[in-house]
Amino acid sequence: MFKEASSFRVIMDRRAFAGLMIIEMMLAFGNTFAGSFNLIFVYKELEMPIWSGPLYLCIGFFIAALVGLWMSWRPHLDPRNAMLTSLVCLIGEYAIFLTVRDGWILLITVGVAFGLFYPLFWTPFNVVMAQMTKKTNRGVTYGAFFFVWPLATFFAPFLGGLVIGYFDYQVLFALGIVIIVTTAAMVIAYRNYMPRDQVMRIRVDALGRRNAIALLGEGGFEGVFWVDVTLVAYVFTADEVELGVMFSLFGLSAGIMAVILGKVSDKIQNRRFFAAASAVASIPCVLLISLSETSGQYLAANGMLEFASFMFPVFLFAILTDRLEETKNDSVLGREFLLDVGRTCTIATLMLLLYLGVSPQHCFLLAVPFLAMVALAHESKKDASSADGAQR
Repeated sequence: MFKEASSFRVIMDRRAFAGLMIIEMMLAFGNTFAGSFNLIFVYKELEMPIWSGPLYLCIGFFIAALVGLWMSWRPHLDPRNAMLTSLVCLIGEYAIFLTVRDGWILLITVGVAFGLFYPLFWTPFNVVMAQMTKKTNRGVTYGAFFFVWPLATFFAPFLGGLVIGYFDYQVLFALGIVIIVTTAAMVIAYRNYMPRDQVMRIRVDALGRRNAIALLGEGGFEGVFWVDVTLVAYVFTADEVELGVMFSLFGLSAGIMAVILGKVSDKIQNRRFFAAASAVASIPCVLLISLSETSGQYLAANGMLEFASFMFPVFLFAILTDRLEETKNDSVLGREFLLDVGRTCTIATLMLLLYLGVSPQHCFLLAVPFLAMVALAHESKKDASSADGAQR
């Protein structure tokens, strides 16, 4: 009987793993296919000032942090229903891009839609992902899931740029909706292989002070990086096809390296070294971006930054899950909450700097202190279960 139950669990885990990988690939493709051009659309089609573009992301991550608090207060959460709800919100976001022509109204309403989509998808998704791992395979598994994103972005933005070049933004966002609807259908198809009622709490103290600082640093870096990569690229070229090529070139090699190093970290059980090395190596790349004078120099510098910075989120996530081995859900929700706080603060600061006339390239320097914060991540050598027990 035990062997039959164990065999059934293995089959369920494999199907859940395959389902998550397919869902993430489809979402990554659909979101980067259309989402890579959100800011460009705001600037070119709606003629909004450059400082205003990141407003929807600032609103979105602020709402995402509030949603995280709400999840922490709930007695239970069904990841499957949350993910479906999030995809409906993402469809609504693209529908707003299709129909609204007032820039300020668009930025605010899209911000609300994005703020509901982001935590309602990624927190449940990461909960399911974390539950399929253990210390001996966590690094390589997380690396594989993280690798899906650069794999999709290797060709999705290029195709998106071609759609804009041959057709227009309306076709781009309409196709984005079709892809997300198909993604929702995949969630429904695999819902029986995913856990149902889940409990999770935000316990910043259980994560550890240094890790909390590192998470705020990761969120701060991402807030700068996710916005400023597009802004600096837009400074060098406003042609959507060329922008699509530039976006597609970033990050594929880093994803491959993350999987390899994830396997190494599982074997030697030392993740902090890779997280700190990735963060520290990213700092000179940021400096090179701030000094870039041509699109070629920027491509080279940003390619190096993508390679260097891609790995620390993988290993920091693994460190947190290792620390709360018995309550993985708490590590996931606490991580998402602190990341959203860091993203909100840095995007708001970035908008202020842009409003004051600081160039997008020089704004990239805002990422440096946050990368230094990531290097403070701490990998506890104590038994994770004992740390959990002390908190319960």
